[in-house]
Amino acid sequence: MTLAYLPPARSLQVQPRSLPPARNAVLRQLGQAAWQLAMRFGKRTTIHGLDKLLAAQASRSERFVWLCTFISAFLGAVYVCLILSQRYNDGNFQTVVDSTRYPVYRIAFPVITICNHNRLNWQRLPLAKQRFMANVSDVAQLKLFERIVSSFDAMSFGHFESFEQLRNEPTHQLSHINFSHVVDFMTWKCDELLTDCKWRKFPHDCCEIFSKRRSKNGLCWAFNSLETVEGKRMQLLDPLWPWRTGSAGPMSALFVRVLIQPDKHWPGRVNEKAIDVMVTEPYVWHKDPFRIPADTETTLEIEPTIYFYDNETRSVSSDQRQCVFDNERNSRDFKSLLGYIYMIENCQSECHQEYLVRYCNCTMDLLFPPGQYRSCRAQDFNCLAEHNDRLLYSYQPGEERFVRSNYEGMVCKCFRNCYSLNYINDVRPSFLPPEVLGNSSYVDLDVHFRFETMMVYRTSLVFGWVDLMVSFGGIAGLFLGCSLISGMELVYFLCIEVPAFGIRELRQRLLAKRRMDTAAATPTINLRQNMPSQLEQYIMQLKVEQAAQKPTSQFQKWQRQTFTHKHVISK
Repeated sequence: MTLAYLPPARSLQVQPRSLPPARNAVLRQLGQAAWQLAMRFGKRTTIHGLDKLLAAQASRSERFVWLCTFISAFLGAVYVCLILSQRYNDGNFQTVVDSTRYPVYRIAFPVITICNHNRLNWQRLPLAKQRFMANVSDVAQLKLFERIVSSFDAMSFGHFESFEQLRNEPTHQLSHINFSHVVDFMTWKCDELLTDCKWRKFPHDCCEIFSKRRSKNGLCWAFNSLETVEGKRMQLLDPLWPWRTGSAGPMSALFVRVLIQPDKHWPGRVNEKAIDVMVTEPYVWHKDPFRIPADTETTLEIEPTIYFYDNETRSVSSDQRQCVFDNERNSRDFKSLLGYIYMIENCQSECHQEYLVRYCNCTMDLLFPPGQYRSCRAQDFNCLAEHNDRLLYSYQPGEERFVRSNYEGMVCKCFRNCYSLNYINDVRPSFLPPEVLGNSSYVDLDVHFRFETMMVYRTSLVFGWVDLMVSFGGIAGLFLGCSLISGMELVYFLCIEVPAFGIRELRQRLLAKRRMDTAAATPTINLRQNMPSQLEQYIMQLKVEQAAQKPTSQFQKWQRQTFTHKHVISK
């Protein structure tokens, strides 16, 4: 009996792939991969404790002990580092003596500014009227012009009370006149004020080494100055300007005779005849002068002292170190006159000018360098006199809590410059006898250094960034037994190896997902048999019978082969 198998009708059906693994399985795989990566890092790291913690042969108890030890050491290191960081952020300073014998020839001789306490040469008043009131014949206007000019004879910043006499006067009638030019015309000329100049005992023409400059005392004459056109020209012609001296003692520097000439003063002012002398650093606009009486032989001894902050202090804010570098223009505390470097005196002068503009909307161009503010005219002089009490005193912020004041004053937040050349001045006038003076009135002024050397003080941080780095390194070595190289190993592991591992795993997952999508798009043929179940049972039974008859057929085949073999041998 022969059985014929006829395949049933086949149908095509797309078999979807199995779903992706569960989330916990993915996390488990990632955890195993991360642990293998960590163990690989632990085999080569130089950080003590991590090699024990991540060792492959370590037991759970051993790992627990090393984990507790490492966490304790790490927390201890973090705690001490926080203390060190707080110590660094406090920015404590220390001032030490950098030099006790710094030679004075290393610094420029100070700027010596001399003013006659009576600012104007009154003998030039008729010429001033001819020049500035040439077309005016009104006697009242000429009298008003004279009264305004006389107010400038004692005028300086904070001393505008001389304009009080102009109250209720029609000053607007002379608003077209620039009285700064009038005062410039009537101020003392060089040969009228200075004579017998000597520098280091060598005679000089006073008008060659002195130049007229503005200050908060008005127009004065300055030696060794760089604020004037003449001073800048001298610097181009003489490479040693401003001049220096390495000597000390009387007649070792500047000597000058200042002529008082009281017969040329304004007769309406009765005051003590004197001169005002100002000693400043180069590039300083103004510093409060001291007064030297007339008919004296005065010795002015100067003892300079340098205070400076080193470059490490630049890492600290100017408000914290209480000083400003001359090129620190980005600091909020940087304030100076237009075109001038930072100096505490320049900061205060700019602050005073701002208050003057705030109250009267103008500035006295005789007292400040040229700038962006409007110059005061005749109609503004009453305003200056009205607000003089507010312009008389200046305070630092917070000073009002400790110092009693009867005036409102000006609040100027000005820190010292981080490189400061201070002068300790010793003024010793001695009055000359009448037989020496004769019919003259003058002041013999001898300005010199007291010593040939000076003190230099340096201010630095108690705990700078170098100390911070050294301390961090010591703490890391003490608690964790690691160094900068160990830190680089950790940084390399976290920044290079871990991202590379993550990118590699992500790439593999993307490739696997892409293969799954490709396989899902390919149709799978599934042959389903539609034969009756009885036929299936018959086929299975036939296979069983054939399997039972197979050993018998093999035995019969063996018998035939054996019989044939014997028959051939017998023949």
